[in-house]
Order: sequence, then structure tokens, then C-alpha cells
Amino acid sequence: MTIRTGWLLMILFLAVMLPAHAAVNITSEGLIVSETGYAGGSLTVIEVVKNAGDDETGPVTISYYLVNESEGNAKRVPIGSADLESITSGGDYSSVKTFLLPLDLADGAYNFVREVMGKDTTQVQQKTIHIADPLPDGSDADLVGSGLIIPSRAGPGDQIRVIAAVENRGGTDAGMFYVDMYLTNRSVQATEPLLLGTWEVGSVPATGQASTTRTFTIPRDIVAGTYGVLMDVDPGNLVPERDEANNDWYRDGMIRIIAGGPQTIAPPVLMNTTTSIVMISQDQNSSDQS
Repeated sequence: MTIRTGWLLMILFLAVMLPAHAAVNITSEGLIVSETGYAGGSLTVIEVVKNAGDDETGPVTISYYLVNESEGNAKRVPIGSADLESITSGGDYSSVKTFLLPLDLADGAYNFVREVMGKDTTQVQQKTIHIADPLPDGSDADLVGSGLIIPSRAGPGDQIRVIAAVENRGGTDAGMFYVDMYLTNRSVQATEPLLLGTWEVGSVPATGQASTTRTFTIPRDIVAGTYGVLMDVDPGNLVPERDEANNDWYRDGMIRIIAGGPQTIAPPVLMNTTTSIVMISQDQNSSDQS
């Protein structure tokens, strides 16, 4: 065997045996989707995606679909897409999009499907969208938590970015109210719940949604462990509602608090979100609120 042949065999061996590093690897760091909608109405999608690969992504397109599994053919109904700018290696991108649903969309429970550059991607949590006729105008407001995006891990004293959303499923505009956000660890009763921060919501129109992006500090005296997150919507009952029992939003095991001193996680630059936004589903308008 010649030296040249030996080098070729060595290169082939390394190519087969060594793991390949993904040049571009786009992952979803969090996804918030309204749980209800109606034909001709709107659906708001809030997502943070990250490039966990080694190279810059270049322009990225994420397409969103609804699939009614009760139908025999399970046909995908396209609702829109998000065209993202290039994401550097290790960087992330925050997207807030409001899409108009088709006028002929049948009532039913739909699975929410997302594609990155034409390929299906697995979601951390399955999203189901219930499509039905809207509530009659003039019905009482009905505030619910839509969802929350938070880093998967942090340490005591760390600064973290939190994206949260609430919606008003009623037929009357909701005035000012508060949303308290807590960290909860059921295995450590003495430390729960821990108030992470409070969001003052100026108003939410009927069948509309409001979202916010904020920076909170993890309490320095927190005990290491896995924590859930609770959003207590309108804890002071400032808004008269038709259903006061559905305000809260809770997910277990959302963030892991690691032992050790603070290691500040600088909030990434948000390219196309605002500090607080309101999305109105009927007129497809948006306005900033402080």
C-alpha cells in the first residue's frame, strides 16, 4: 500500500467514524400560539429560534400550517410564514407575527405545524388550535394567559429575558390589569412561589392579544432545581369577566436553576419585537403600549 493510498483510507475512516458537525441547526427556543380562533379572524404566533450550528444561517423561512386530524386526508391549511434575517452561530431571533385565517376554515380542533426551510420540526409542546365562531359582540371580557417563553436554565442572580402573552377571548375590551409571573418548585415547598416580576397591561381589545418582552433577575436566594412558571392574570380582578377561573397559565419544568454564583445571561437583541405590543384580530391593526 502506498503512502498516498494510506492517507486516502485514513481520510475516509475519519469521515465515517467522526460525528459531523451541523453547519446550520435551527431550533425553537419557545413558541406561543393563541389557542382559539375563527374563520376570517387572526392567529398570533410568537417564536424565538436559535442557530445551534457552526455557521451563519443566511435568510430563513419558517412556514406555519393548521391540520385538522379529524378529516380523513388531514390536509394542511397554510396560514403564513416568517422570513427571518441571517442568524449567526449561537445567536437567536425573536419573531411576532399575526396571520389572517382563511374565511372557509371549518370549525374543529387543529394541530399547529411548523416547517423550517420546507422541513417539519418537532415542537417541545404540541399546540392545538380550536376554531369556532366568535363570541357575540358585547359579551364580557375573558382574560387568559396565552403562554410564556423563558430560558431553559439560569443561575441565582442571572438576568433573563422573558416573553409573555395574554389574550381577551371576550366581546368587550379589557382595561388596565396586571400579570404576576412566578417560579414554582413543588419539591421545595418553603421557597414557592417566587415572584419573578409583574407586567402592567394597559388594555386588550375584544378578541385581541397583548405581549411583552422583559428582563427579570433570578432571586439570589433561590434553591437549585427544576421550576415551573405561573402567570397569574389579573390577580386583583380589575377587569369584570365572564369566567374568572381560566385566567392563570402554568407549565411545569420550564427552567432549571443551577447551583453557583450569578452568571449574567445578557438578553439577545430583539430584531422585530417591541417592549409591549397589542394585536387586534378583527382590524389587523397593532399599537404600542408603554
